[in-house]
Amino acid sequence: MLNAFRKFTKSRYGVVVAFIFLGLLAFAFTAGDLSGLRNSVTGASSKTLAKVGDTEVTEADVRERIERLIRSAQAQGQAVTMAQVLEQGGFEAAVGDAITSAAIREFAHDSGMFVGKRVIDSTIANNPQFAGMDGKFSQQTFEGLLAQNQITPAQFREAMTSQRYAAWLIGPVTMRGAAPSGVVLPYASMLLERRTGTIGFVQSLAMDPGADPDQKTLADYYGRNRTRYLVPERRVIRYALAKPETLQTQATPNDAEIADAFKKNASRYAAVEKRTIDLVAAIDQGTARKVAEAAKAGDLAAAAKAAGLEMRKLDAADKSTAAKQVSAAFADAAFAAPANAVQGPARLGASWYVYRVAKVENIAARTLDQVRGELTEEVRKRKLAALLGTLRQSIEDGVGDGKTFEEAVRDAKLTAVSTPALTAAGTDADKPDVPADPNLAAITKAGFGFEQAGDEPQVVPIGQDGGFALVSLERIVPAAPRPLAQIAGKVKADYLLDQALAKARAAATAMLPKLQKGIPMAQALAEAGVTKGAPPKPFDLKRGELRDKEKFLQMAFDMPVKTARLVEAPNRGGYYVVYVDTVQPGNAAGDAAAIQPLQNALNQLGAAEYERQFSAALAQAVKIRRNEKAIARLRADLQRQGAGGQ
Repeated sequence: MLNAFRKFTKSRYGVVVAFIFLGLLAFAFTAGDLSGLRNSVTGASSKTLAKVGDTEVTEADVRERIERLIRSAQAQGQAVTMAQVLEQGGFEAAVGDAITSAAIREFAHDSGMFVGKRVIDSTIANNPQFAGMDGKFSQQTFEGLLAQNQITPAQFREAMTSQRYAAWLIGPVTMRGAAPSGVVLPYASMLLERRTGTIGFVQSLAMDPGADPDQKTLADYYGRNRTRYLVPERRVIRYALAKPETLQTQATPNDAEIADAFKKNASRYAAVEKRTIDLVAAIDQGTARKVAEAAKAGDLAAAAKAAGLEMRKLDAADKSTAAKQVSAAFADAAFAAPANAVQGPARLGASWYVYRVAKVENIAARTLDQVRGELTEEVRKRKLAALLGTLRQSIEDGVGDGKTFEEAVRDAKLTAVSTPALTAAGTDADKPDVPADPNLAAITKAGFGFEQAGDEPQVVPIGQDGGFALVSLERIVPAAPRPLAQIAGKVKADYLLDQALAKARAAATAMLPKLQKGIPMAQALAEAGVTKGAPPKPFDLKRGELRDKEKFLQMAFDMPVKTARLVEAPNRGGYYVVYVDTVQPGNAAGDAAAIQPLQNALNQLGAAEYERQFSAALAQAVKIRRNEKAIARLRADLQRQGAGGQ
């Protein structure tokens, strides 16, 4: 049902949870089999889930992994909930990932491996995704992109560092040969197995649930099912926004600033000649001569291709650009040559060139008045960025010196706002139909990062325009079930649905022996009193066609022939009754189309198994102490959060 979570626990990198942030970087976090490494933690705080050597694995580490997985799945259009993550083993996988990621780092350090800060800084600085308008690294772009994806710079650096260690230690393990054909054939044949049968559906809504519950029955039912009605922990968060628009007036440049900018960029507005140049470079004079002779009689690009070379084009380049992209000697020659004539072969530097000036443009100088609008906007943006940076630094310095949230907001002349009591997902439990405000995502995340109300406020980047927010935790509302009086109608509906579901199960169970005696599905449904709902449906499928099929169809391929079973439908909708009529074995011998994809898949699974085994061995070499009480407590907290989010 949830491809993202199948991939989460069964991906090629069985020991690696990978997430890709805007195509910037794949971060790898290993997760191996850590059974047997469950000694109690001594000296660990309640927020510490495990100690791996000298490294602590915290609640925040695991929450971040799970939240990142949910965001990734939701970005791919999958409506994933916290409850589904927990149901499909996402919590256990995230804990294992965090522990083994720490183990890899510890093992690497013990082995003398270290990822230097300069390496990470260089990788970030050279990443084109973080470049500003001038093509150079921009701290504002860097922080804006991270904030947009709810990742802090520290988390980004940590992930890059962990990825380096994982690549060094785990990457070489994946080198292995292909799975033998004799191993692949039985699996490929199994995928060709064909089964036929019939599906019947005993719908809960088609059953009579009985009389409405009295108050005592309703209260008893509510008491037994309190976890269904839990509202997860909520937090009231105070924040103050510093947005670029609030500083627009101060950022408006005056005439002196515009004139100064014009003076500093005089070369940009001076008269300039630009040329579009077609050129071919060759390593020897003979080749260049052949290209030149052919080009004079025809097309330079075709002449280059005939010689096994490729023509380059400098489009509307000035002389300095031509010098940078080719060489100073070439620029001098090309800007002295007449237009539309093939030049060369000419040795200009280390290469022989044949070239043609295809177009000459003489751009007149521009005056200050002509570029005033352009310069005004540039200076305004520069001043605005500086003002925001100064304001942010001032607030951070004040907080560092002990200012409270209220004092910092007052001194910065900002306006403080309080959110409603929000869940970690950013929703208001009292308004379940209102979606989370995406503009508050980073603020909500920061609010749930505080230990308690009164902790030091934090500055959080907002968006990509340099804006930020000062965030403080005002109040924590503990998780608790809604009072019965508020949700009596929902509890009553749930009670009646459970009664109908029990009757649906009894009717479906009564059908099984009849089906196995050969009674048709339609007759068995009628004899069980199921007169409403969709008629029975036949199925005829190969095992290889089961991907993304319903659970009851998948179950049909785990049953003996001429047998019947039942399985509960989602959301207490009733029970599916499955009868398998025929089983036709498959045979993939000589079927390359069936064998090749499976061989590729087994190659990947084999590599993942090598990774898992190596990771487990690596973890055994590092001292790991788990805090099982803290792990169980976090799981319970996430369960309450998941229940409240449904």
